[in-house]
Amino acid sequence: MRQLARRLAIELGFQACELERMTLGDLLWWLAEGEE
Repeated sequence: MRQLARRLAIELGFQACELERMTLGDLLWWLAEGEE
């Protein structure tokens, strides 16, 4: 799951250092926001 989230975030333009600070909850919230 974490590898998938990391790859997705990198493809969407997140930097690795940003992703390290991001929790799974943050990522899920961000993905939900993007779908609206």
